[in-house]
Amino acid sequence: MADYDAIVVGAGHNGLTAATVLAKNGLSVLCLEKNNWVGGQASTRELFDGFKHNIGAWALLIFRAEMVKRLELEKYGLELVRPRSSYCVIGAPEDKPFIGYTDTTEMMEHLANDHGPDALEGMANIYNYLMKYKELSDKDIFKAPSSIDKLIANAPDKESREILLQTVYGSVMDVIRKFFPDPKKHRLILGSLCAASIDGTNTGPFTPGSALSMAYHYTLGDAFDFRTPKGGIGALSDSILRALEDHGGKVRLGASVKRFLINNGKITGVELKSGEKITAEIVLSNLDAYTTFLGLAGEEHLPSDFVNLVKDIEYRNGYVQIHMTLKEMPEFTGHLAFTNESDIRWVMAYIPSAEYLSRCWEQYRKGQVPDDPVAYCCFPSVRDPSLAPSGYHTCTIFAHYFPYNVPKGKIKELGNMMAERMIDKIAQYAPNFRGAIMDKVVLTQQYFESTFNATAGDFCGGLIQPSQMWDRRPVPGYSDYTTPIKNLFMCGSACHPGPGITCVPGYNGAEAALGKLDK
Repeated sequence: MADYDAIVVGAGHNGLTAATVLAKNGLSVLCLEKNNWVGGQASTRELFDGFKHNIGAWALLIFRAEMVKRLELEKYGLELVRPRSSYCVIGAPEDKPFIGYTDTTEMMEHLANDHGPDALEGMANIYNYLMKYKELSDKDIFKAPSSIDKLIANAPDKESREILLQTVYGSVMDVIRKFFPDPKKHRLILGSLCAASIDGTNTGPFTPGSALSMAYHYTLGDAFDFRTPKGGIGALSDSILRALEDHGGKVRLGASVKRFLINNGKITGVELKSGEKITAEIVLSNLDAYTTFLGLAGEEHLPSDFVNLVKDIEYRNGYVQIHMTLKEMPEFTGHLAFTNESDIRWVMAYIPSAEYLSRCWEQYRKGQVPDDPVAYCCFPSVRDPSLAPSGYHTCTIFAHYFPYNVPKGKIKELGNMMAERMIDKIAQYAPNFRGAIMDKVVLTQQYFESTFNATAGDFCGGLIQPSQMWDRRPVPGYSDYTTPIKNLFMCGSACHPGPGITCVPGYNGAEAALGKLDK
């Protein structure tokens, strides 16, 4: 008799979700986590005494409220907060800041009054354009995905097919230029749209295929419903953990899996690095496909064509995340002084234009640290004082395009170089910023690779590219959360619908496993 009905490898938010669904259905479940905390790249940790920082994700950008209901997370202490704004994009002094108000009416007024009626019309038209994609994606959220090519071919009319083809295979700028034809006008709006759209793609805003990420990020979640969990992003993972334990599930921390136990093509459990073996009827992996199959299963247990598909998955995704403690809040000056009077300054993003972002991409492609990088700067404690001691603050700055193939001996040097350049961009508008910094840690994709077993440090579990989404995720033929190994399932962001804090892959993976058990 097996030790457990199910083992889930990895206690990230998707792994915890899968384990909870299984436990709610009466299975005995053990979730194994190599680290000494849960949440994976959706965790909030005390990096410096008394200060809590969000490691990896920092907000619910593409989350669906129905997941709170499906997992009953409010019952387990989750409290979601909707800030007045989700970002303030800044650039040259002559460019009006672009503020992402979360209230639709306030957003429309801001666009019309500060950026002009044409900006309001352009944003509305982009949203309506992307709704064609949302109509398709919403039908396949909670099940194994259909073929995106067949769905496009079967669109009801020629206009719909052309929109979907452009959305899936075109570039971000192909879409944006339809509604914002003047590249010199509304530069901050265009830069903001591009920055949100190249996330997790290893592309630039003019690269074919990048528009799919735009559609993914703007349509997967509840429309413009930006939220943050009170207590940090880790509060979401903690609430799922409480749900799991309430239904009888268990989590073991510091339990690193060495390999899967496989007999005659069927998984029977796992072996930990300590040498301990734990058996189960089914095993679910919250890890990416490369780590799952080539790291834990082994090529000898897999078909050669499947192995080649896994080896071809694109994971290159270079970035820098800086976590800091501040002895005072930065005061923005000049045309940005108005942000000091409200909590709008809690997210200040330096993204002066789409062309500027593209220049960073070109330097990154050559293996260079961008000489003038964009910088997304967040001060979480402005909105949530529980994250820092009274009178002090936390700060996180993020940017894409840190070279992904940096030799290990150069990571620290180049990471610090890019970090200093990012800090410079914010200090240009908030002169007291540098002097306010007390502690600082610079994390690159190499940190996320070693800490979370993420191949190449890719937080997406496989980049958002047309060849790696829908029925091709993680690889063609296995988008239904099953694997070539009997009773081994996938349940992480490597699966449909994809990355981000959604809980959906974990939910779907568990449902797929339960469906197989019923047969």
